[in-house]
Amino acid sequence: MTFESPCLLGIDTSGKIASCAIMRGGVLLGECTFLTRLTHSQIILPTVRRTLADCSLTLSDIDLFAVAAGPGSYTGLRIGIAAVKGLCALGKPCVGVSTLEALAYNVCAAKGLIIPLMSARQGVAYFGGYLSDGGSLESFFADRVGEESEIPALVSGFDGDVILTGDCAQRLKSELFANDQRVRPAPENQRMQSAAGVCMAALSHLDEAAGGEALGARYLQDTMAEKLRDREARR
Repeated sequence: MTFESPCLLGIDTSGKIASCAIMRGGVLLGECTFLTRLTHSQIILPTVRRTLADCSLTLSDIDLFAVAAGPGSYTGLRIGIAAVKGLCALGKPCVGVSTLEALAYNVCAAKGLIIPLMSARQGVAYFGGYLSDGGSLESFFADRVGEESEIPALVSGFDGDVILTGDCAQRLKSELFANDQRVRPAPENQRMQSAAGVCMAALSHLDEAAGGEALGARYLQDTMAEKLRDREARR
């Protein structure tokens, strides 16, 4: 599926943030982002309607829907994906993008190796590696879930600046890279998920756009239900 200067509507509900953005031809038309105690299911569709209205657009003006497909909160991912599947019922295509890649796009103006990070549990994180030329990204190492202590070895052979972003960037700078001047955390206001990053990542994956029925979550680790099934099978 091909697009020329598409109008994208992106959604991110993968973490504590609920975010919606609209981008046309690479230009951000509007974004609405909340860190809220309300559940994402309560807030995301009203946020979509508000963002469209503020941009003087309707759903018929959108060429493509994009969503953070994981990793992230199991419940949050399902809410965002379900919302986009519902929007695709209008006959429009969609694309799911890596939450980590979208995080990296938030700071892609920096040249170097960008390491997006999301806490999974104590001592364990989701992380990936993306090389930035100041505008576009390419993979340096694949998204994964693993011990935080693994990260320094993955970047030890890289000769250049390293930018940490995500919810544990500042902590891991202090714990793992305190004496490495090449490594720095991204500015605090750019470390959280945003739908604008989802839109930017989607522009790099337009060839993957398809109908909503093809959209699924990328958890990077077993869900609790899968773990329980495996536990029962071993008994």
